[in-house]
Amino acid sequence: MTTSDKAAPMASAPMKYASDGSVDWGNMWDNFCALPRAGGPPHRATLLEGDPNPDPSDPTYQAVADEIMRGITLVSRLPVFPAAPGWVALRCPHPGMAEWLAEAIREENVAARAEVEQVWLPVGAGYTLKGEIKNVVTAVAKTTHYWHTHLPQEIKNALAIQARLRNWWRTLVKITTSDRSSV
Repeated sequence: MTTSDKAAPMASAPMKYASDGSVDWGNMWDNFCALPRAGGPPHRATLLEGDPNPDPSDPTYQAVADEIMRGITLVSRLPVFPAAPGWVALRCPHPGMAEWLAEAIREENVAARAEVEQVWLPVGAGYTLKGEIKNVVTAVAKTTHYWHTHLPQEIKNALAIQARLRNWWRTLVKITTSDRSSV
């Protein structure tokens, strides 16, 4: 009897293409394995990070960013736009969702960070379609699928409230700190 290593990265889904030759990101997956936080394997064995010296004016970089944004939009049903060099941002309805997604995506071994209601995801000119681009899109597909389909509404509501309270607290601390420094 063989046992599988639950920490080993998941097998890659085969690429599917639309009739125009573009990747059919929205129909790539027949099913999803569990997220690492639910006992499933991470998508990647090692952390995927962005280009340390990105050049957003490079046509290759722009093509990679465009394809990542197109793929993320198709799998998440959420808006995506260029962020700082080396990053694209996925806009969530509230900061609680952004924080949850960023943490879950990092557990898939893809760099991600929450910036208020946005999840920032890496971009690099050296990314390939069947490699890193697919890795970013797959991590977002898995985590947003889990958020939309499997996470109970009570947990989503609690995360939204927690994020609002954290933001309220940060604002209060800033006000209090600025009041003290003006005395």
